[in-house]
Amino acid sequence: MNKKYYYDLEKKLNFEDVLLDALPNPIYYKDVKGDFIRCNRGFSELTNTCKKEIIGKSAYDFFPKSAADRNKLIDKQIMKTLKPYEDEVHFIRKNGELRYYKLSKAVCQNTDCVVEGIVCIMTDITERIKEKEILIQQSKFVEMGEMIASIAHQWNEPLVELSAQVQKMELYYSTNQINKKKISNFVSESMVPIQYMSETLNDFRNFLKPSTLKEEFDLKNAISEIFDIVGKQIFYFNINVIFDYNKEEEFLTFTYKNQLKQVILNIVNNAKNKIIERYKEINFDGIITIRLKSNKNLNIIEIIDNAGVIDESIIDQIFDPFFTTRENGTGYGLYMAKTIIEDKIHGKILVKNDNDNVIFTIKIPKIIRS
Repeated sequence: MNKKYYYDLEKKLNFEDVLLDALPNPIYYKDVKGDFIRCNRGFSELTNTCKKEIIGKSAYDFFPKSAADRNKLIDKQIMKTLKPYEDEVHFIRKNGELRYYKLSKAVCQNTDCVVEGIVCIMTDITERIKEKEILIQQSKFVEMGEMIASIAHQWNEPLVELSAQVQKMELYYSTNQINKKKISNFVSESMVPIQYMSETLNDFRNFLKPSTLKEEFDLKNAISEIFDIVGKQIFYFNINVIFDYNKEEEFLTFTYKNQLKQVILNIVNNAKNKIIERYKEINFDGIITIRLKSNKNLNIIEIIDNAGVIDESIIDQIFDPFFTTRENGTGYGLYMAKTIIEDKIHGKILVKNDNDNVIFTIKIPKIIRS
């Protein structure tokens, strides 16, 4: 090959470098092994490493192992399917600042359609995430009233039990029957309801914490944690809850746990309130069904109640902001549920009537396993 070819090639590459460096988004290219073969200034600044030192290294040299492992699986998947992929990641910079990025990945192929690697464009979405966190926290306060009522119901029984223990101790004292064994029994028996009440408060406190980072968890555990808080109140209203899923099957996902729980809680509370309203008109057996199933790529949560259908003339509006059919409703809960599921978790939320039932369906990505 002649000198002109090398000159033209070098000129082209220099122009591409200038063009890439002019873009504010961090951009990188990886080969099929996962090693960086090119990047722009934005990615260099993000990793606090000069471009020459990045080339030949992998994500494991710059990012947490858990994030690198996950992206390795994603890269393997998209090189197999040849389909673009989007994901959200967080990155803690050297100054301790937490930033969030959307990754847009695509496969690079040569003229013979052979896969040569992956290109990724990173978009800083930190401010958008923070704004959503504020809105989501505000909507969470709407659920707090329901949860406080649930805690009051849950505390009633252990408080009665504690009261009985104290009265028994007072009786022992008045009849001079106090001894070391009775005191020891009193302490151990009293600690059982106290521990239960403490755990209830911890569940409530954990629910209130904002989910700033994604985590891996089983949907069965998330649902169990929700009903640890609201289960007794639902039972108090004689509502039957059916858990329809295989307890041996794993429904693993990688997302914002508390915010998903917030969505499920909102829908369950809406179903509970519908059933209570229905009780005023006719005596019937209220049922809420929580169903879990999965397909190749998605975990699917169905929340079903038998308190009557949603009017077909408004069913398409229930996720709209400030739309409500309740006298004192805010119209905020289902709107935020849709925002959390579709904008933050990148899933899908749907609703439909089925005979006398209403079915809310939540579809969220499964964890990719090799």
